[in-house]
Amino acid sequence: MALSEYERKMLEELEAQLSDEDPGFADSLKPASPGVSASKQLSVRHLVLGLLVAILGVGVLVAGVATELVVIGVLGVVVMFAGTWYVIEGIQERPGAQRAKRKGEPPRQGPASSSRPTSRFSEFMSRQAQEWERRRRENGRG
Repeated sequence: MALSEYERKMLEELEAQLSDEDPGFADSLKPASPGVSASKQLSVRHLVLGLLVAILGVGVLVAGVATELVVIGVLGVVVMFAGTWYVIEGIQERPGAQRAKRKGEPPRQGPASSSRPTSRFSEFMSRQAQEWERRRRENGRG
């Protein structure tokens, strides 16, 4: 579905505002250049061992439910989470992707470090509220 001219303009304004207020966050939302891809690789060892531990945790949980011992059931849940955590720890960035990153890139700062006043944001929000009211009145008549 194509955007109207007004919607395109509003998106461009939002993008410009975001770039002004928090350039680091805006850069993180931009798509990567064609030559650089952020691919991840899962370690087979982590996958197999993590799944075995998680299945063992399910078994311990079932045993805890069958014997009606809460401690064993809780232990089973902890073992399942440990297995899942181990699988997630096995996800790593591909070796070639590290070299493709830009050198000399400054560290990204969070939104708390932004020194811009929020007056531009409040102006934008008031324009949006006015536009909303105008459209609501137009639709109410028709």
